[in-house]
Amino acid sequence: MIVIESSAMVNALVGNPANPHLLARLANDTLHAPALLDFEVTSALRGHLLGGKLDEERLDEATEDFVAFRIERYPMTHLLRHILRLRHNFTVYDAAYVVLAEALEAPLVTADAKLEEARRLGIDVQVIALV
Repeated sequence: MIVIESSAMVNALVGNPANPHLLARLANDTLHAPALLDFEVTSALRGHLLGGKLDEERLDEATEDFVAFRIERYPMTHLLRHILRLRHNFTVYDAAYVVLAEALEAPLVTADAKLEEARRLGIDVQVIALV
């Protein structure tokens, strides 16, 4: 079981070259994420399209691949107070992943090295190498 953060998911979907280790991990692990994952991934894919890093066909493929992942999504309303307590160290978006990883006692898989700071909270943060 892992909490998958949006930067790692985007890297899995459109990393160039592909990251086979990450793809295998996502295919074989039980994935959990705040419900905002859908919006963050979709926004990043849109940015890749507008920035010329993806064409329409690759955008469609990446979207289909994302939808195919079985991810348990969590509304975070009941954890908002805890998320806001982390406001001095993390954005609200990042704190949602941190708080969920803490609540589930699960590793947080990310491509964002800034989230390593969550280790101070006792969270197993696993930063994947961008390829």
